[in-house]
Parts: sequence; structure tokens; C-alpha cells
Amino acid sequence: MNAKQLTVLAGAAAVLGAAALCLSSNSKSSAPKLNGKAIFPGLAISEVARVELGDKLKLAGGEGGWVVETYHGYPADHSKLVENLMKLSELKVGQVARGVKVESPDVLSLKDASGKVLASLPLGEKHAKWGHGRYATFAGETVLVSDALDAFGADGKAWVETKIVDTPWISFNDIAEGVSDADLGFATGVVAKVTIAGDTNRVATIGNVVKGGSDRYLKLDNSKWVYVVSGYSVDSLLPKPPPEEKKGEKDEKKKDGGQ
Repeated sequence: MNAKQLTVLAGAAAVLGAAALCLSSNSKSSAPKLNGKAIFPGLAISEVARVELGDKLKLAGGEGGWVVETYHGYPADHSKLVENLMKLSELKVGQVARGVKVESPDVLSLKDASGKVLASLPLGEKHAKWGHGRYATFAGETVLVSDALDAFGADGKAWVETKIVDTPWISFNDIAEGVSDADLGFATGVVAKVTIAGDTNRVATIGNVVKGGSDRYLKLDNSKWVYVVSGYSVDSLLPKPPPEEKKGEKDEKKKDGGQ
């Protein structure tokens, strides 16, 4: 190999070395540039009409308000919905997670009334140690976002208000569907007045005990919803059995009857 060839090879090596250094430098500097970056910049919450997390969670807004499509189409807890939409609008990159890959992500999608995707983010698991961050894929990197987004890791029931009666306090355990009228037992059930949002003229009908358990069926006014509630929560609304007579009183009555 002559001197000219050596010079050419040396020059090529220098160019490749400089390119590798540049790429390495850019790779290292890309992470800090993402830290603190807004995930959904400019998100207009007022335009969001649907929230979907794969097939696990589907919330839909309409003229009658928001409902949880993945939980019997039951009305969504409005305050919880607003709270979590605000979290999304303020969500930021906490840090880039080196060496971590989001496996089988659930894509969080925010859509407008026409179905157009306003924003989306593939979500992974919560950070096992910190507990206040969540893995996501953003700008081609695996990152930890600034909030664990716990509500988006729960089922549809977590998005509804389960308290249905103020006085006495009654919350439901589930919504009943497909139960026969005979099993529900509302036709011969106990009717009682309850208080809801200050209105004491609301009517609750307590039906049968759920087969195989201690919960009971309950219906409010003429609502289409049939609730499954804990038996103890409606005890105060049920007729009280006659008090047992004391043994001495029973013996005295028997004695008097025998005279």
C-alpha cells in the first residue's frame, strides 16, 4: 500500500469517526430535549367528544351527557371526566426511559364529534417503583410521563359515581341486566322514600336478594337502571320484624291461656 492510498484511508477514517461522534452526540442530546415537553400541546378539551383506550375503555359525549359505553352505557362521573381531561392537557414527559420498551401498548385516543383523532398516545405500565409515572411511546422514544393516569388503567366502573342515595347512604356494587322480573322481585318489593340531592320525595323499590349472595336489587323511581346493592345498606328501609317476647312473658301468657 503506497503513501497516497494510506492518506486516502486515513481521511476516510477521519470522516467516519466524525460522523459516528456526531450521531452519538445527537442521540445523547435528544433525550434531554424531550424532558418536560408537553404530550398534547394545544389540546382543546371542549372539542373532545370521545375518549378510548383500546377496547378496554370507551367514553362518549352526547346531548344527554357523557356515558361509559364499556359499562352498560351508564352516565359518566362528570367531575372525574373533567379532572382527567385536564391531566391529559397538562401531561408532560418526565424523562426518557433508556432500555425500556412498551410492550403491547393500549392506545389512548381523544376524538371529536366526527370521530377525528385529536390526539393519541400509546400507554404502557405504571412505573413499578415510583408509582407516580407511566411508560408511554412519544416522539419515537419510550418515556415516563408526569402522571400515572390511574383512571386509564381501571375498568369502566371506575368512571361512574356509585353513590345513588344520600339518605340513607346507598352505593351500588353493580348494574343488573338480563334478570327476570320474578328474580328481581320488584312487583312485591318494599317501597320506601329516600333523599337524593336534597329531594326527599324520591322512591326506592327494594327487590329480592340476589341468588347466591346477600346483595339486593334496587330501583329508583321509574329509572331504567337496576342496581345491585349491599343488603346492609337497605336494612333501614325494610320492615322490622316484630320484637321477640321475653321467655317469662311467653310462659305467663301460656299460663293465663290455660286457666
